[in-house]
Amino acid sequence: MPASPPTSDWSQSFTTYGPFHGMVVVVILGLVALWCVVGWNLLKEDSRDGMQLGMEGREFHLRRIIAWTIIGTQGFIFVRRMVYFDVQESLPMHLCRLGVWIAAWTLWSLDRHARALTLFWGIGLSTQVLFTPFLTEGYGSITFWIYWINHLQIVGVAVYDIAVLGYRPTWKDLRFASITGLVFSGSVIALNAILGTNYSYLGSGTHEGISIVDKFGPYPIRTLWMSVGSLTIFAMIYGVSKLLTTIRVRVLKKTPVREITPVSGR
Repeated sequence: MPASPPTSDWSQSFTTYGPFHGMVVVVILGLVALWCVVGWNLLKEDSRDGMQLGMEGREFHLRRIIAWTIIGTQGFIFVRRMVYFDVQESLPMHLCRLGVWIAAWTLWSLDRHARALTLFWGIGLSTQVLFTPFLTEGYGSITFWIYWINHLQIVGVAVYDIAVLGYRPTWKDLRFASITGLVFSGSVIALNAILGTNYSYLGSGTHEGISIVDKFGPYPIRTLWMSVGSLTIFAMIYGVSKLLTTIRVRVLKKTPVREITPVSGR
């Protein structure tokens, strides 16, 4: 029987909380920060030149390029999963696999519903995998790249929408994201029960790695607590957003952050 690869060989194995994990997170955060800086400066130039923000200009084209990049990479990943089909892994029923397509639509259209899902699902749920990833393969495996590219895209779009485009959720956005999340969870739970799968970690199957999911107890009770936990996180995100806006306007006496929408004026 062949020996297992040494844990120090980063091309072969990935260890949660190891130095390589830290490097990956730093690179991801750095790329997101760089994108935000570039986008903010392009938006500033567009505003100076009298562009219709959100509908034309340098920043608009940057968003379209990033959206096409997400569509292209995720299209390749989807086709690959279908070619090497495995009912346990290949269906697009993990939250992040759906969320990344919604993120692309957010950049493309600035649709309010898409922005709400990208914020609450991306920041609220997808970010946890940066710190407790379900991953054992090193950078020598395409699985490694698929995993991190997927989460870089969805989290990156969520952060960009807040930091650069000024998106701030309303009560209606919170309600929409919460109801949609519950409908999605219910559908996945039913599918998992039929197929014996563990998509979105809402099934009876096992998963590799450590995660906050493990804190919710065994199946099926964990599906209830995961749903409650998700709704609590959504409410906290909304509350923090409202608190920061209140501090900005009432305490610091500044105008509210300008939100870029498809109908932003010149």
